[in-house]
Amino acid sequence: MERNSKIFKARWVFPVSSPPIENGWVELDGNRITAVGNQPRPKAFDLGNVAIIPGLVNAHAHLEFSDLQQPLQPTEPFTDWINSVVAHRQLPGRNTGDIITGGINECHQSGTALVGEIATSEYDYSSDADACNLALVVFRELIGFRAEQIEQQLAIAKRHLSDNSQPDSLIQAGLSPHAPYSVHPELFQKLVGLAEESKVPLAMHLAETKPERQFLEKSTGPFVEMLKQFGVWEASALSGGKTFSDYLKPLADLERALVIHGNYLTQDEWSQLADRENITVVYCPRTHAYFQHDPHPWRGMLDAGVSVALGTDGRSSNPDLSLWRELQFLCSQFPDFDQIQLLELGTIRGAKALGFESELGTLCVGKQAQLVTVSLLNSDSSNPYDLLFATGNQINSVSQRVKRSP
Repeated sequence: MERNSKIFKARWVFPVSSPPIENGWVELDGNRITAVGNQPRPKAFDLGNVAIIPGLVNAHAHLEFSDLQQPLQPTEPFTDWINSVVAHRQLPGRNTGDIITGGINECHQSGTALVGEIATSEYDYSSDADACNLALVVFRELIGFRAEQIEQQLAIAKRHLSDNSQPDSLIQAGLSPHAPYSVHPELFQKLVGLAEESKVPLAMHLAETKPERQFLEKSTGPFVEMLKQFGVWEASALSGGKTFSDYLKPLADLERALVIHGNYLTQDEWSQLADRENITVVYCPRTHAYFQHDPHPWRGMLDAGVSVALGTDGRSSNPDLSLWRELQFLCSQFPDFDQIQLLELGTIRGAKALGFESELGTLCVGKQAQLVTVSLLNSDSSNPYDLLFATGNQINSVSQRVKRSP
């Protein structure tokens, strides 16, 4: 055994890629997993009544709002909430770098190993990521509904890709045309082309609210009024009308694409994504509940073969950045949902969506040693998933800085 090998034993080990292992252990050598099993290992450090799971994956976050102690108001109309977001960004004295650092630390401490971050500035994430050993896909947000803004936004996108082009880095680059109501259709098409050419993932907020459909099909409603208020409404941009399918179809040509929210896609629309493993719908459960949206079709999507992952969104619409609490929330709201799939939603499915499935998302030999331990308050059930998702269980420790449960 190598001198720097470590073996951690727990009441349950959840590899995700295989069934849970009672009294299992995970062996680490440096920053890699070298073995997983339950055969007797005298040198294993027993962590006690805990579960070991892979580092969680938050497929969609806005870390720039990590300074908020509670979500922004009002929740409706949605355009008023957007105005609150814009106003918060413009508050004097905000240090965006310190705020993002705080958000990264929060993600790390709550058991997250990988984040799909939406970036609105040129902030350098590298030192924060290195300090926490946190992987990030940094999607540069692009906004421009007027044709005259297209070239400027494309220049920003190209600069972002150029500045974040290290293939083996913890930080990977992506592009995020914000939403249909904030991105000119021509800009969207060019960003899709740039993502395809550069082989980077693309994320877009789509079908988040009901008025989006009215906006695209009829050029009417609150989004038009909002764009007029901002002085960027361009009626010719939607000439002839658009549909959500006009935004979904081009994503099929990309290596990876994330449809953020997808709250109001119809069955015909999300069926276009069935069996397209390169496109993932990212559902943000507590944000969805905060806005009191109609029930999200995530379970129907899964049944139809649509790839689904989970995100927290940002603290502008969520009380915290804990992906573990998203899983607990879903478990409490949908107690009949398959808990095996539930853990997959917070781990390997997000890792695949972000292109890190060979490194993260399961406890397999060769993958990164990103371990999370969860305290098991209830020891009575014989079902390991009931034990894992029992109310009150908390993230106990993260990565290799594991400790014995009290």
